[in-house]
Amino acid sequence: KALGYVSGREAGPHQGRYTENDDPKRLIEIDQKIHDAIDRFQRGDAADAVTIYRDVIARRPDMAIAYEQLAFVYWEAGRPGDAIVTLQQAVAKGISSATIDSKLGMYLSETGHAHEGLPWLERAVARPPTDIDTLNALAIGYARTRQPERAIATFHRVLEVDASNAMAWQNIGSVELGRGDARAAREAFRRALAADPNWASAYTGLGVAERKLSNFDAAIASWKRAVELDPREFDAIYNLATELASAGQATEARAYAQRFVDTAPPARYGDDIRRLRAYLR
Repeated sequence: KALGYVSGREAGPHQGRYTENDDPKRLIEIDQKIHDAIDRFQRGDAADAVTIYRDVIARRPDMAIAYEQLAFVYWEAGRPGDAIVTLQQAVAKGISSATIDSKLGMYLSETGHAHEGLPWLERAVARPPTDIDTLNALAIGYARTRQPERAIATFHRVLEVDASNAMAWQNIGSVELGRGDARAAREAFRRALAADPNWASAYTGLGVAERKLSNFDAAIASWKRAVELDPREFDAIYNLATELASAGQATEARAYAQRFVDTAPPARYGDDIRRLRAYLR
C-alpha cells in the first residue's frame, strides 16, 4: 500500500481478498520494473519501456500508473492511437483516476476528437484537486468545440490559481483571434509576454493580432522575435515569408520561404511547404 500499487486506484480500500500478487516482495519487484521502464524511456528506448509496462499490466491489470505511463510513452513515440486505446482499456477494467481521465481527454482532443474528449476533461476537472494542466486542456477543448465563452472562463480559472500563467494568456489570445477580436487578442498576448518575455509562440500570436490591426511593422517585428527565440516557430516563419513577399520585400521573403521549406515538418505543414516551393520557383 505504501508503494501505491495495492489496488491501482486513487482511493478506497482493497476490494476482494488479498492474493499472492499482493505480497510485498512482488510489489517491490513491480515497483522496480516501473522505475526501469522510466529509465529506459529517458534513455531513448521507448520500445523496451513499452515491453516492460505491458508486462507489468499483464501481472497487475488493475494498476493505474502502468496504463498512464504506457499511454504517455506511446504518445511521445508518435503512436497516439495506441495511447488512446491503452487508456480506454484501463477505463474498461474499471480503473479510475484523474490522470487517466485527463490524459484520455487531452489525447482525444489533440487527435481531432474534441467532442469525445471534452466529457473526460470535465470529469477530470471535477476531481479535486484540479491541476492547471487539466484546466488548460479543458479550456482548449471548449475552444475546439466552438464554445469560446466557456473556454475563456476556464482559462481565467487557471489565472485564479496562477495569475502569471503565460500559457493561459496566450490561449486567451488565440481564442480572441478566433472570434475576431484582435484588440483583446493583442492585450492577452502582451499579458503572456509580461509573464514570460521569452515565450516564442506568444510573439507569433501577437504578430497575427498586430497584422489584423494593420500594424505591419509591429507584426514583422513580433514574428522575427518569435523565430529568434525558437527556430522551430514555423507559423512565424511562414507568416514572415508570405507577408514580406506581399510587401515586395522579395530577398528577405525568399530567405524565410527557403528556411520554411527546408525545416518545417511535412506531416503538419505539407500544403504550406508546397505553396512556398511554388513561390520559390
